[in-house]
Amino acid sequence: MNIGSLLVYIAGFSSLGAAVMFYREGKTSSKTGAVSKTGARLFFAAAVATALASVALLDFLLSHQFQYEYVAKYSSRSLPVFYLISAFWAGQEGTFLLWALLTGIMGLVFLRKSGGGDPIAMTVISVFQLFLFALIIVKSPFVAAQAAPPDGAGLNPLLQDPWMVIHPPILFIGYAATVFPFALVVSALARKKYSEWHEQGFAWAIFASLTLGAGIIIGGFWAYEVLGWGGYWGWDPVENSSLVPWIALLALIHGLLVQRANGALARTNMFLALCAFILVLYATFLTRSGVLADFSVHSFVDLGINNYLIGSLVVSAAVGFGLLAVRTPAIRPPKLGKLELNRETALLLSIFVLVCGGLFTFAGMSSPLITGIVGKASQVDTTFYNKVNMPVAIGISLLLGITPFLGWKDESKGTLLKKLSLPLGLTVLACLIAYVGGVTTPALLLFVGAASFGMISNCVVAFRQYKTGILSLGGPVSHIGACLLFIGIVGSGMFDESKKLVLKQGVPQEAFGIQFTFQGVSDEHAVKPSVNIQVADGKSSYIATPKLYFSEYNQSMLREPSIKIFPLRDLYISPLEITAHDHNAHRPTLEISKGETKEIAGYQVNFVKFDMSQHGENGGMAVGAVLQVKAAGELHEVTPLLTFDQKGERNFVPATLPSLHYPTKGLSSPQVILSAISVEDKKVLLEITGIEEAEAAVVPELLVDISMKPLMMVVWTGVVLIIAGTALALKRRIAEKT
Repeated sequence: MNIGSLLVYIAGFSSLGAAVMFYREGKTSSKTGAVSKTGARLFFAAAVATALASVALLDFLLSHQFQYEYVAKYSSRSLPVFYLISAFWAGQEGTFLLWALLTGIMGLVFLRKSGGGDPIAMTVISVFQLFLFALIIVKSPFVAAQAAPPDGAGLNPLLQDPWMVIHPPILFIGYAATVFPFALVVSALARKKYSEWHEQGFAWAIFASLTLGAGIIIGGFWAYEVLGWGGYWGWDPVENSSLVPWIALLALIHGLLVQRANGALARTNMFLALCAFILVLYATFLTRSGVLADFSVHSFVDLGINNYLIGSLVVSAAVGFGLLAVRTPAIRPPKLGKLELNRETALLLSIFVLVCGGLFTFAGMSSPLITGIVGKASQVDTTFYNKVNMPVAIGISLLLGITPFLGWKDESKGTLLKKLSLPLGLTVLACLIAYVGGVTTPALLLFVGAASFGMISNCVVAFRQYKTGILSLGGPVSHIGACLLFIGIVGSGMFDESKKLVLKQGVPQEAFGIQFTFQGVSDEHAVKPSVNIQVADGKSSYIATPKLYFSEYNQSMLREPSIKIFPLRDLYISPLEITAHDHNAHRPTLEISKGETKEIAGYQVNFVKFDMSQHGENGGMAVGAVLQVKAAGELHEVTPLLTFDQKGERNFVPATLPSLHYPTKGLSSPQVILSAISVEDKKVLLEITGIEEAEAAVVPELLVDISMKPLMMVVWTGVVLIIAGTALALKRRIAEKT
């Protein structure tokens, strides 16, 4: 047994001992007091052992200890130190260790600062730690390889980005933090002390919301900057699995505001706190069980830990919801008043709208599981999320605009309208500007108007509250950010323009009033060679350097865009393919997705699937595209190949097409070439050869997607303000307790 495995076992047994000691203390005393010293010491020992195990894994990665499977699988000698560190959490085994490390660190803070007198809460946290150690023992990053390779496989090139170095740790801080409100609620229910937990739980809920939200946002920015598909949120089930617990946390924070004010919503807040953690466990199951392998490009493969994941989910739900159901009759918070015009009513409606949005998204991301129970598994289209969440966003925006002007006591309609006169007037002006700018659809105009109203109202409130101190601006700042995000989503989605250009090297072409000139490729033998494109608008010019390369790790072509950020728009340049074939200027080309049917040069082509069973020469590899081709009423199946030798150089093996009686040049029939593939996007680029063409010189050409993306700076400003406002709210909450 190596040192890493030994430390994990020590941490696991220490957590078990801590859970037993904390439970015994909690069982013998219904009052809060000093927790078991033995339990605290054992928990500390578990945290220290976890930290040492983490240091051991990091040392194995940095010193290239390829005798360990995890090190060989996710690192290599050529990786910079920056990415060797991030290889720690590149695989599932490493992320579980990271999760345990973060939970242990926060558990020590909880034990010392806020949870020192709550043995039941510490029991729950210790049991959760024990579950994580069980996963690490079953699937350990310290397993020895059968034979140590001379070098490792390396890190996925898509993860070799600074944003992906910080995205997983921040996301897992948020995941880990959700256990603390859960533990406090379980403790309150077990001890029948229903009115105490929220004082401690409020800060933890805000902290979990802050870190989980930041992790989601960083992931969205990474997708926009690196993946080259032009978006930042694709409603992927794995993306949604983190979004839903974040929504639950936001609803919980608003519910706790009501409970702090008048003691109401005690049961609702307990339910939301339980849901946030259980949804994190559900997200872990969705992403790591393999059930979404056919529906998400982000899903992990099944490691054989499904029973553990399902067990943790069932036990947590049974304990949390079971206790809440049993204790509900005894929980008698002050009743809500009548639904009058006051802040309490507005916050209650906010919780309802947020929960609706969370439920809609939960149903969508769970559709493969739900449909798989009754038949063939399938998932909802992304338009589902847009349709069901637009009313949610409108409702949230309107409530964000009204709530700051309401007091806890009832307001008269006349008084409220007087307070809202300035925001409403400016909102009308904003709607007129949006209409002139091209937002003419009634639903979108209502969306923009509601978001503008919410933003303007909170700007007014922030201006008035600034004198009371910056810590009072947490709510207004985050609400301004949310409304800006909504406006940016509409603008970037509705007015996005895109054009595909075939750029001959040295020959300028124009799009969107800008001139683009392909100047060749820099350092073709680099891991990520750059494509050089001169971009000139008549006033200034620069060299854009997007990346296009074949990844042996992914066995597919990958691309990274070049993004030029302007105040109101982004110029987004994504390379698709470089070709240098004879007569290419006159050769028909076709980009087609799996399952699509398109026409080209008189043929009706359906891309059926990839064929990975082919073999390249001299130890290389080959990928085929199975095509169904309809010609003259007859259906034919052909499979052109794209092969890669050991050096990664490509060769094309065309497939013969049935003749359509075209005049040909030296060929008995036309042929189809598989010139590019994208396994992640499930797309291929095809070319038809053999049809009589004009002579042309062999000139390298770049197929590139040029996009103008308006208001992206508004989107990123919005998300930054959301995080900044949440951070201010957390700091204020901490200041109130000290």
